[in-house]
Amino acid sequence: MRSACSLLFLLSVTFVRADDSFEKDVRPLLLAKCVSCHGPEKQKAGLRLDSKAGWQTGGERGPAIVPGKPKDSLLIQAVTGAEGVERMPPKEKLTDREIAILSRWVKGGAVDPREGPARLGGMSLDEAKKWWSFQAVKRPAVETGRNAVDAFIDAQLAERSLKRSPPADRRTLIRRATYDLTGLPPTADEVDAFLKDDSPQAFAKVVDRLLASPHYGERWGRHWLDLARYADTAGETSDHPLPHAWRYRNWVIDAFNRDLPYDEFVREQIAGDILAAQGPSAKYAERIVATGYLALARRFDFDIDKSMHLTHEDGIDTLGKAFLGLTLGCARCHDHKYDAISSRDYYALYGIFESTRFSFPGCEAKQQPRDMVPLVPPAEWDRVVKPYREKMAAIEAEIRELDAERLRRAQAVQATFVKSRNRLSTGEIADGGDKRFEAANEIEVKAGEVLLLSILPLKNHGADTTLIEWEITSADGKRRWSVKDDLVDDLAAGNPHADRLGNSNVWWLLDVRNQPLPLPEFVANVSGKVGLSAWRNGETPSVLVNSSKEPIAVWTKLPARSLFVHPAQEGNVAIGWLSPITGKVRVSGRIQDAHPGGPDGVGWMLEHIAADVRADLLAVAAGREKKTKLENQRTDLLRNAPRQDVAFAVVEGKAADARIQLRGDPEKLGEQVPRRWLQVLGDTPISTKTGSGRIDLANWIAAKDNPLTARVIVNRIWLHHFGKGLVKTPNDFGARGSPPTHPGLLDWLAAEFIASGWSIKTMHRTIMLSETYQQAVAANEPAASIDPNNDRYWRFDRRRLSAEEIRDSMLVAGGNLDRKPAEAHPFPPESAWSYTQHVPFSTFFETNKRSVYLVNVRNRRHPFLGLFDGADPNATTPQRQTTTVPTQALYFLNDPFFHAEADRLAVRVLAKPDLERLDELYKIALQRAPSKTDREFAERFLERYRNGLSDRPETDRTKAAWSALGRVVLASNEYLFVE
Repeated sequence: MRSACSLLFLLSVTFVRADDSFEKDVRPLLLAKCVSCHGPEKQKAGLRLDSKAGWQTGGERGPAIVPGKPKDSLLIQAVTGAEGVERMPPKEKLTDREIAILSRWVKGGAVDPREGPARLGGMSLDEAKKWWSFQAVKRPAVETGRNAVDAFIDAQLAERSLKRSPPADRRTLIRRATYDLTGLPPTADEVDAFLKDDSPQAFAKVVDRLLASPHYGERWGRHWLDLARYADTAGETSDHPLPHAWRYRNWVIDAFNRDLPYDEFVREQIAGDILAAQGPSAKYAERIVATGYLALARRFDFDIDKSMHLTHEDGIDTLGKAFLGLTLGCARCHDHKYDAISSRDYYALYGIFESTRFSFPGCEAKQQPRDMVPLVPPAEWDRVVKPYREKMAAIEAEIRELDAERLRRAQAVQATFVKSRNRLSTGEIADGGDKRFEAANEIEVKAGEVLLLSILPLKNHGADTTLIEWEITSADGKRRWSVKDDLVDDLAAGNPHADRLGNSNVWWLLDVRNQPLPLPEFVANVSGKVGLSAWRNGETPSVLVNSSKEPIAVWTKLPARSLFVHPAQEGNVAIGWLSPITGKVRVSGRIQDAHPGGPDGVGWMLEHIAADVRADLLAVAAGREKKTKLENQRTDLLRNAPRQDVAFAVVEGKAADARIQLRGDPEKLGEQVPRRWLQVLGDTPISTKTGSGRIDLANWIAAKDNPLTARVIVNRIWLHHFGKGLVKTPNDFGARGSPPTHPGLLDWLAAEFIASGWSIKTMHRTIMLSETYQQAVAANEPAASIDPNNDRYWRFDRRRLSAEEIRDSMLVAGGNLDRKPAEAHPFPPESAWSYTQHVPFSTFFETNKRSVYLVNVRNRRHPFLGLFDGADPNATTPQRQTTTVPTQALYFLNDPFFHAEADRLAVRVLAKPDLERLDELYKIALQRAPSKTDREFAERFLERYRNGLSDRPETDRTKAAWSALGRVVLASNEYLFVE
């Protein structure tokens, strides 16, 4: 017993002394040398040393201290400058005494009395548990019979002695609702019908009609595309086009139109390919397309394969902001400075993204796209394509057999050439040279033997275009063959080619690099030059003819009505004369360097093949003809084969956990982090290591008990109806964001949203049928002094039309809006792409379709959308900014599109009788009748404008005046703003 008491006493003394040592030596040293970079203000590498919990949690490379083991502790390795660890502090090395203090402390168990609260990212665990947006959604009670929206709004108004404004007039209300839900103005007939409907359900019927319009999805789909940073180009240095991105755009529009439950909307965008494989097959294509949300992440740099870590950052950051209202991207290089998100959280999600294969759009280093995702299930596609594959396999097999036989025959010809050749003449001509040749004596030939004229490349193969004139005459002078005269007018007739004496297969244009084979490809109008044709094998070797009566300028100037040859870089081209006679012949000709400036010329050789090679040569030629027919069949089969529609999407990749990238550098890797959910929301691991984990991620986000997802989306819906959210920072529900102005209303809307089956259209009805939504834009100085920002919704806020609404409304006014949905943009064919950072893709395609279908180029803003505050396709845009700048006014003065639409509006107005024209203008543009003041202004304006055009015909003056008046109306505040 005495021994035990002694031991307890000694232990307590030891701890006291250890605490004393920490307070005396260790704490001052940490405060002086470490905490400025690893404390509450800064957390370099995600590490804090101002508390015990800080070094226990550690930073990017894990816990900083292993108690009792200095050599294994990162802190000691850093201060001693161990290999592979960055020395700390970076500017001033610790003294030997200071290092010894820290080493003794760690070896003694790292006793640390600083029992600060455990932290998660920028919050303590206790703060994170209590943070408002991490609390479960609870449905507050609402007085029975009351509209819940009005109940919550009125309660806060009453606390401040405020009241809602009176209801908006009906014309204002239907214009507000129509723009809100469709992004288009109401027609005059729609306004009249609403004004005449006295039923209590009149506005509800308007809302239902608008929600059923296909234009609803175009309007609200655009809101989501802002969040998804939708673009039709990739964003890397050359900004490659994305020809299949439109499928995702149209999927979003369709999803809103059919009121796809939001939880399904979330799941399909994150894991649509996995859900597609589970069936049913009818949903396969649309679910694949939905993953375009992930695939559309921006690409970076010259070779995007080397910068996918930046693409994954863009994807993780956008996912966090769009679905959760969290700035997850801030944890890439270190723990989040303010929110309960650690760097480990980030890399747990990074592993999910890295285990996914993304469609490759092409880039400056690798021009051609790849890894597009087919829209038909593999088994179904196999059934469709099986007959074509079988036919193709049969053709390919027959071609292989022909090639083998042709090779055997060609080798036989080559063996005969080698065995039976007799060189008659040979030589070289210098650059620009010209030389005549002839055989010294008459040559005894037999039918089937060959005279072979070969042109040899010298060093500068590229300038070896050689003019050939070659004549063969029988000894009796009665028969004459000329390669130029026999071929120049009908080179296309074939290879081998007949002579003019009625003999077939006389002239052979041969590639003799390995075995003598007829040049296989005929090309008319070489380099676009009419009259220049060729037989060739690739670019070279080739035999060319200028059949025109004039010289042709291509890579050199080719004389009229002449024949040329060009050897290959690695071997000869030859013209063979297959003798149709037995007897003696005389041979003469001319060789000229037709492309001087080489600087060398060409070599040549004339040979007599003294053996009958007809059978083998004709067999080679016949095999070529058969192969050509088979290749044509193959081409036709490919042309008519079923085509796979594909999407720019994602699929499962190679599954693996990611390692932390120290300070966000993919070249400096730390510990591996298992794929899992955010720690603050449950820390749940993925369900299977064999998949990416995206299906788990989708389910975590779309879960009913996720406290963020429903709150975030109902806040966005509210924002787009009222111009601001209940949470004014719609992408940030964290510590740096704004708290909700009406927390009870936000939770009620979120709970109602989930209870409705995640129906966005139901949420529209709930909001729009409230008196809060239907109140007027009213001036009220006492209310404004109490609530100057209208945070309590005592009135409705006026808003300017968005860029898309302005453009679409002008097309409506001009009567030329194409209301049909658009599909693909007319991008150049992929085979022609050669985009660079100096010549990137930057084309805008003109269209009269709705603005949601305009091409979105990432590295060059659309001029109109940029001018009127359209979304930036490089980053998620939760809320459009509204600017007022001089260039907007100049647009309405000078822009050709605006003037053209005003001209079209004038034509529509002038189709009416004189007294009805002003009514027609106001009905089309403003959906109301002109007031007395409007009429007086219009009368004065038209008269002044016409008088200023006295030098023009009356009809022109009238149209110009009405067009100018139309511009005044289309540029007015009443037209450009919604009340």
